[in-house]
Amino acid sequence: MDKVFGWTGKILWVDLTKRKITSVPTSDFEKEKYLGGVGLNTKIFWEMGCPTVEAYHPDSPLLISIGPLTGAAGPFNRAEVCGIAPQSYPKEMFSYSGFGGKFPAELKYAGYDGIVILGKSEKPVYLAIIDDKATLEDAKSLWGLDTFETQKTLLGKHPAASVLTIGPAGENLSRIAIILNETASAAGQGGYGAVMGSKNLKAVVVKGTGTLKIARPDDLISLIQARKDAGEWLKGGAQSWGRYPLCGEPIRGNMQARYMKRVAGCHGCTYQCMGFYDMPGVGKGAQMCVEAWYGWFSKGSSEGYWEGNILTQKLGINNYEMLGIMSFISSAVRNGTVSKKDLGLTSIPMIDNAYESEYGGQKVHHQFLTELLNGIADGKSVLSQGLARAAEKLGTGAVAAYNSLYPASGYTRHHIECVGAALHWATDTRDPYNSCHDYTSVFGPNPSIAAHFGVPGGDITYSGGSPRGKKNIYEKTELQTAWVQNNQCLKNSLTICEYASMPNIFFHPPEMDISIFQSKVLSAVTGIDINVEKLWEAAESIWMLRRAVMVLREDRRREDDTLSNFWFERVGGGAESLSGPLDRTLWEALKDRYYTLRGWDVKNGWPTRAKLEALGMKSVADKLASAGKLG
Repeated sequence: MDKVFGWTGKILWVDLTKRKITSVPTSDFEKEKYLGGVGLNTKIFWEMGCPTVEAYHPDSPLLISIGPLTGAAGPFNRAEVCGIAPQSYPKEMFSYSGFGGKFPAELKYAGYDGIVILGKSEKPVYLAIIDDKATLEDAKSLWGLDTFETQKTLLGKHPAASVLTIGPAGENLSRIAIILNETASAAGQGGYGAVMGSKNLKAVVVKGTGTLKIARPDDLISLIQARKDAGEWLKGGAQSWGRYPLCGEPIRGNMQARYMKRVAGCHGCTYQCMGFYDMPGVGKGAQMCVEAWYGWFSKGSSEGYWEGNILTQKLGINNYEMLGIMSFISSAVRNGTVSKKDLGLTSIPMIDNAYESEYGGQKVHHQFLTELLNGIADGKSVLSQGLARAAEKLGTGAVAAYNSLYPASGYTRHHIECVGAALHWATDTRDPYNSCHDYTSVFGPNPSIAAHFGVPGGDITYSGGSPRGKKNIYEKTELQTAWVQNNQCLKNSLTICEYASMPNIFFHPPEMDISIFQSKVLSAVTGIDINVEKLWEAAESIWMLRRAVMVLREDRRREDDTLSNFWFERVGGGAESLSGPLDRTLWEALKDRYYTLRGWDVKNGWPTRAKLEALGMKSVADKLASAGKLG
């Protein structure tokens, strides 16, 4: 058998119903085409026949995959969770959610490229993977524990391991339940914590003593040394901002001065973009980006902000969904659309105590946060099923408020500052902004970088953070969207962190840019010569297979590739918005061009045989044809 580099060559296959654990070769799933992460998960799901069951059905697979670069020193230690997402709306869709921390590297060192979990255990269990030994262990004593308690308990049994776990929200099948590793690395979007809960799977523990096998270590070292010499490996534009709360002063300064203990980050990563804080009486843990969700509503209370972050992490609740829910509560209760009683709340600080300092102090924040978050985690609150489904129950006014906050697929508004980003949202299955800040952080402010990659750029395509009055540009925007989606597929499949793989990273054309770096590092690790064109073909194949899943399983059609009517009538407030409503005529013409560019038929948005076969995906074309869904 030929030696495998980069990949381990094995996928762990777990049937909880039968309590059977086996492994299958990674090569069964065309690893050089689909790489790992999202690509590998999607290929596995496709080969399973794209199950049409509901998310909580025992036959609903939970897929966890890493990539060929995972385990290397650098920003490569990411994993992707895929499966039928309970959070998706109006129907459950096959989707994805990424996380970092220590777990991805440990899985590689244990000898696996991924884990496929099927069935449902009769009783609560956890999966223990200690190198090549995988067992199902009793988790009765863990059921009901929060994510921090679960990790502490399991680390006592499995020292130096890494634990991926759910909290009470997952156990009680909240559609906004997360899967957590450590204190801030979470598969947050999609509701996959509830999929684990539905299977009676409390946690996955992994400890590996192996290594990442690198085909050309000298090439890899030279590649990284060049980046160090350029001053790019230990710093970056996105490296430090996330360490501190994003909700402004005085919280940011107070947390940094009084409670920050150190910088933190994923295993082996040079950037260390998180901050680790310890607030006596509240708790300790890490934060990055949206963990600051309650800080925007706490009237400057650092204690309230931090308790909101720690409690969501412990209970296993989606932080970003909480930002949308808080925006909804703030406006909908204030204007009488819904009442506190409708939401199972007795007090809401920013409404009941609007004119008091810090809304009445920490006791008031604590009462509100524990009532709100425990209600979501135990399944008693209408918000436990996510705001989309809650709005249906709360009435017409709530639905209207929801549509203003949630552009598509049941996910709250997040960076739609140009038409390209809007099209990305419309053609994906979730908020894509865990891995496509290319629009907002690069192409808008840097037209020369956009031009290098052959896409529109400059302020005229980017309104976020700029004065109103910028134009929504449609011409050639399909090129921008397709490029970002392809790059996103590579980030989530190789794997590489979002903040170390945007198009401005390592930008020294013509000798080096992010695409060249990706191809060179993959070639060095795997020993397979993959140039930019070949790697880009893999990216396109991954996006094409994702679309095929949408079409085959979810009957995705042209009319589904859109945003809520709100975005064609008004725009959201703040910096994360378009400069004006989308023009329906120009939007539909843009979709025509995008479908043509992608090799999909214009009428339905279905992949065509010609394009699929050009990508070496004849079997996919045949399966779509047999279902009557080939473009």
